[in-house]
Amino acid sequence: MDNDNFVKVFDVVDSGFRNWTFSALGLIFVAVGVIIFVFPNIIKATGIPNLNFKSKSQTFFRYSFLGFAILWTAVAFFATYSEHLRHKALVQQNRCRVVEGPIEHFVPMPYGGHAQESFSVAGVSFSYSDFIVTDGFNNTSSHGGPIKGDSYVRICYDPSGNVILRLEIRDFKGELKDYANAPSIFPKPSDLSKTNSEHPVMDMPWYGYLFVVLYLLDLLGIYALFVPYLRTFFRLKAATLRDCPISKSLNCGKKIKLRNSLIYWDVETRAIWLRPRGLNFIKIPLMVGRLNVDANAKSIGGSEIRFSSGFPFMIALFFWSAYGVFSKAMPSNPNGLLPALFVGIAALMFLMVGFFNLRILRSRMEQLIHDAISELKGT
Repeated sequence: MDNDNFVKVFDVVDSGFRNWTFSALGLIFVAVGVIIFVFPNIIKATGIPNLNFKSKSQTFFRYSFLGFAILWTAVAFFATYSEHLRHKALVQQNRCRVVEGPIEHFVPMPYGGHAQESFSVAGVSFSYSDFIVTDGFNNTSSHGGPIKGDSYVRICYDPSGNVILRLEIRDFKGELKDYANAPSIFPKPSDLSKTNSEHPVMDMPWYGYLFVVLYLLDLLGIYALFVPYLRTFFRLKAATLRDCPISKSLNCGKKIKLRNSLIYWDVETRAIWLRPRGLNFIKIPLMVGRLNVDANAKSIGGSEIRFSSGFPFMIALFFWSAYGVFSKAMPSNPNGLLPALFVGIAALMFLMVGFFNLRILRSRMEQLIHDAISELKGT
């Protein structure tokens, strides 16, 4: 082989351990796990209004989330680092396979991904992508990579997966870049501008984000106890109350802060509306309580748990927007998964998880109502 005409553009020995960013992402979840683990003590120290929602499942979640985050980070690091050491040894000990010849069957990767760049050399097939985790060569031509359809190459590769460990290109006349440079966790401004101009997914119409506006308006309506909107909420559960007099100190038409909730007496509908306060507003979203006042305005005869009437519309808009994104992003392959089916499966999973989560939120709201009633009795 004439080494004078070949230019080495990538070598796994020179690149070092590039996949540290992949395992480092796990540290974010470890940090979140630590916050969740000590969160009750933080809330207790700050004095933010918060009901006691302790349960065996919640305790299990705190321990399991932190434990899984630590385990995943450790496994991800050791798996990727051991693979790098093996690849490095293959090159240094000349135990990697070598193939030389012109590029054949070259298929470049679209800039937005959703496919891999592929080619073959002397019957050996290679494929790679900038979006996969590997310490081998993976710089595609659409992202400034050196391989073209007419390139003549010499490749040292790992036969287990055909990972490119060293890449040499004969008569390479392009700009010699650091193709072994580890990719950044955060995209560059130039990448974002190119993605916006060349990738249709980023070119979403303004109405594709209506679900965000609707969600913010829903939160604002609940937070402000906007009675006309609260009257449209769906009733999830009703209960009858006895021996629950209303204190004379409770003023009509005025918002009053309780320990864990905010209440408003709506005289027109003979109802005391109640929403979570403080951290409870985050732990019990999309729900309000209604305390039904008798005709004499002297006692509370029943309670209701009500759920946001705007949330179903928001979810419908969200999945409609998701369908628009995936119909543009997913490759047009008749044998592949259709965007409508993909979004439909995601919606079905959301409904299944949401059904069980709704029961948990309803139970928390019921506890919040009992806490408010007990405080009203004592005023």
